[in-house]
Amino acid sequence: MTPSDRAVGAPAPTTPWRWPALALLALLAACATPREASVQSGQQLIAAGQVEAGLAQLERAARTPPLDPNAYNAYMLQRDAVVGVHLRDGDAARAAGLLDMAEERYRTALRIDPASVVAQGGIQAVQADRAHRLAVAEAERLLAAGDLDGADRTARSVLARDSRQRGAETVVRGVAERRRLLAQGEPQLRQAMARRLTLELRDVPLATIFEILSNHGGLNFVLDKDIKGDQRTTIFVRDTSLADVLGVLLQTNQLERKLLNDNTLIVYPNTAAKQREYQELVMRSFYLANADAKQTAAMLRALVKTRDLFVDERLNLVIMRDTPEAVRLAEQLVATQDLGEPEVMLELEVLEIASSVAQEIGLRFPEQIVGRIPGTGGTTSDGLVQLGSGGLRAYTANPLLILNLRQTDGGANLLANPRIRVRNREKAKVHIGEKVPVITTTSTANVGVSSAVSYLETGLKLDVEPNVYLEDEVAIKVQLEVSNILSQLNISGTVAYRLGTRNATTTLRLRDGETQVLAGLINNEDRQSMAKLPGAAELPVLGRLFRNNDQTVAKTEIVLLVTPRVLRNVRRPETVESQFASGTEAVPGRVPLRFRDGTAMGLTPPGAAATGTATPAGRAAAAAAPVPEAPAALSAQVPAQVGIGEEFSVQLALPDGNQAITARVQLRYDAALLAPVGGTADASVELSSSGMAGVAAPPATVRLRVLAKAPGQAEIGFDVASANLPVQAPPPVQIGIVQR
Repeated sequence: MTPSDRAVGAPAPTTPWRWPALALLALLAACATPREASVQSGQQLIAAGQVEAGLAQLERAARTPPLDPNAYNAYMLQRDAVVGVHLRDGDAARAAGLLDMAEERYRTALRIDPASVVAQGGIQAVQADRAHRLAVAEAERLLAAGDLDGADRTARSVLARDSRQRGAETVVRGVAERRRLLAQGEPQLRQAMARRLTLELRDVPLATIFEILSNHGGLNFVLDKDIKGDQRTTIFVRDTSLADVLGVLLQTNQLERKLLNDNTLIVYPNTAAKQREYQELVMRSFYLANADAKQTAAMLRALVKTRDLFVDERLNLVIMRDTPEAVRLAEQLVATQDLGEPEVMLELEVLEIASSVAQEIGLRFPEQIVGRIPGTGGTTSDGLVQLGSGGLRAYTANPLLILNLRQTDGGANLLANPRIRVRNREKAKVHIGEKVPVITTTSTANVGVSSAVSYLETGLKLDVEPNVYLEDEVAIKVQLEVSNILSQLNISGTVAYRLGTRNATTTLRLRDGETQVLAGLINNEDRQSMAKLPGAAELPVLGRLFRNNDQTVAKTEIVLLVTPRVLRNVRRPETVESQFASGTEAVPGRVPLRFRDGTAMGLTPPGAAATGTATPAGRAAAAAAPVPEAPAALSAQVPAQVGIGEEFSVQLALPDGNQAITARVQLRYDAALLAPVGGTADASVELSSSGMAGVAAPPATVRLRVLAKAPGQAEIGFDVASANLPVQAPPPVQIGIVQR
């Protein structure tokens, strides 16, 4: 059978010597196929999601005699990888508080690898976390019931086993805060300060005035020994609360007070010595997140006049010791200053546009005459016409002339598109190019020769410095330099370079997302050269036949595009007003001296009648005004927007007035969107008012965390669970959840 007789595509006949080789290969394949197929099948099952079935098949392949190291290694690698994935998922779920999911992941890992010590430890940790949660819930119940010792003991027992349990830490902080308020809380003058008085006293001793206030206001006054008993004063007030009368009386006579209980006060001179003797100080620690500790301490010394300050730069901590009024003022100042630095993403685009045109037209004649020069043995060779022993031999050039008809067009675009994230008022640099080494040699007598290497930066260099403003505008200082090496020079054995450079420096102010184009850095080169035959090229008209024109035109331009994207800007603190009372020069943080009931000293409002009179001899009358029954309005401060995953504060406060109010407020919200910080089940807080007109109690704070995964809206409502007097809850508020 010839090749033409076989059908197309039919296999060629096998030669006899190939049969033994094919049989041996088939035998080897038959021996290796079952194990390899089992390993491949197990890996395919794992890739398809059937992890346990795939691992079981790999294990059978690895343990089937005869043992195969490759199959065993494949099984161990796959098992360790799968177990590692389950352990990582379990750790992540446990950190997020999803204990059931974490235990399921750990048990799956333990089922795959029964000897895994990490999986066993994870299961034990989950069981311990469940026990800790129950203990923390009991501690929170004890704290809400007022059992501070029991709550503290239970929470600390949890922290002894797990020092990072957030719920127990929150309970311990709550117990410490309650104890601090009980220990340092100033007694409140309750119903006595709400009484209305009318006094008309002229040139009366202070002791007599305090006696009148004690008789008609139900207060006890203890006068310091340094108060002069014969010091006289004059006061005319009508239908004014006792709190306002007492405040004006003390401040106009350079006196100060200290409360001992609900109706007893110590009155002492307002001098530095007496302040150190009577005034109680508090400690406050400020852990700063963004501000510099030294700058914050300098601000507190300048504005609050605080001398007792300690700065810890390692922890970025400032500890302050001063009066409660000064500490409250410092809290507002620190909240105003401790803000995050703005950041901006600069999208830079640098484009170098280059175009060139080279043209060469004309006749080029030879500059040297080359001919065939006879050599030895009858041979010839190419060479210049020479004067030899045989005389001058003339030859013609080959070729005699060359006609040049050439035009070359070129273009180049060099694009750099870096993106740089820069902090406010920080410099950022971009260098795209190369560093050329420059070797400098120095020769010193009696020492020898030394060499030093320095590097010359060429290419694109860009320096930017942004300044972010509050209205999402960015001022950018831009320095652009584009350089290249034109030629290399050798000066006395030292290598130097001749550079071509273009620079631009400017300051831009752009809005967020606005693009500014910086262009016009153009370099034009127009070079012309002519090669001509001497004499003949000067002939009119015919001289063009003996010329060769060479023209090169090159043009380059640098274009810079700058687009700022504000990633983070300064947000004004929503819990602090831009203007707030700072006290007096002598006492920073003191509450302003005001008459809160709308009356003025010495004036009777229209339609009001005096409730009593006092003669110059010292007689006075006072009558108690009825307490208004209108409910106190609860105020709430909530940020307008929060970011996904962020924590924020809700501040609640009762109004300052003449009645002491205690209330417990419960927050309502969607549990799928918000959650209280610290692992507590609900978000409730107890708060109280000062009970004194013009003296505001510090607000109560509830910390919440955003659980939502996408932007949207969340609503927070307020319910007054209990109160000793009527309290009106504010309406629900809407919070925008945004992607930051």
